[in-house]
Amino acid sequence: MTFTLPDGIIFPHDGKVVYVVPGALHRELHLLDRGPQFVRFENTVHLNDGSPEAGGFYLVGVRALDNAPLGLAWGRLEIGTTTAPLRFQITPHRPTGNLIGNGGFDQYAFKPDGKWYDNKGVTYAKNLRQLTSWKVGAYEGKGVWRASPTGEPGTFIDLIQGNASANFPEDPEYPFAPGENIVDINGAKSCGFIEQTVPVTPGSWYELSFYTGYHFLRDPITAPTYLRAEVLAGDPAPGTPVVWDDYIHYYSGKGASATDAGKKLNAPGWRKRRLRFQAPAGADRVTVRFANPGRAGFDKELSANPDGDTGMLLAHIRLSPAPSAP
Repeated sequence: MTFTLPDGIIFPHDGKVVYVVPGALHRELHLLDRGPQFVRFENTVHLNDGSPEAGGFYLVGVRALDNAPLGLAWGRLEIGTTTAPLRFQITPHRPTGNLIGNGGFDQYAFKPDGKWYDNKGVTYAKNLRQLTSWKVGAYEGKGVWRASPTGEPGTFIDLIQGNASANFPEDPEYPFAPGENIVDINGAKSCGFIEQTVPVTPGSWYELSFYTGYHFLRDPITAPTYLRAEVLAGDPAPGTPVVWDDYIHYYSGKGASATDAGKKLNAPGWRKRRLRFQAPAGADRVTVRFANPGRAGFDKELSANPDGDTGMLLAHIRLSPAPSAP
């Protein structure tokens, strides 16, 4: 049997051909001849012959080149003197890697007296030494950003245990992993922020995705919560904004406290957000920042106003390469 491949698709040097019978057989086949655009291999036909190999299919490991045109491409299948068209569908490459470190907030360290503790049905981290990969601080108003001098989150933000409190939604695109946690960007009456600088390729496109939710311990329960998500070119000070958006989240849950019947932390509604951007020419790194603008925002003439001691919930942050804009 011979597969002849179309332009843009190759049989790589480490390519294999495997005969598969679902639930019964997985056998690598001997290659008789090969080249970049074709592969010839041994085969035996099993058409309803009652053998264990009946009902199987061939799995051929080909690869699309980076410059392969998207869409349908046609090759050829030859069995003896019989020839049939072979169809390929070339789709955009979708990397699954996350450029953000610790996007699920599952990597952290306590100080010697640190621990998890319960507050009205929500499990908080007390006395964190660090939130791995993230710089933590607060916006102090009038254009002043202050990072934690020790790296400790302190009261700038709160870390909430996901396994105990989150009730995360289903994400078929990038499922939540066990052990992921939540950041309350408000901390203890703070315009808190977290940020992280990551390498990028100038001119390439990226997508930043994350989840926001409403902290139901907010008082009063009708008050909104706030978040700014932004991507800055290079170092954030001074840093040129590449893309940003402001979010306001209102309560939509069932009760006013964690003890109310049927109350869950996700009752306010986790919402997936997305920001697409193109890395500027000459920028080989960007800084991703999430901050609580409070009521006053980031106006350089106004003092910070965090508006309470609970705020927007943030979870499941990803930064991945994305296809070019249409």
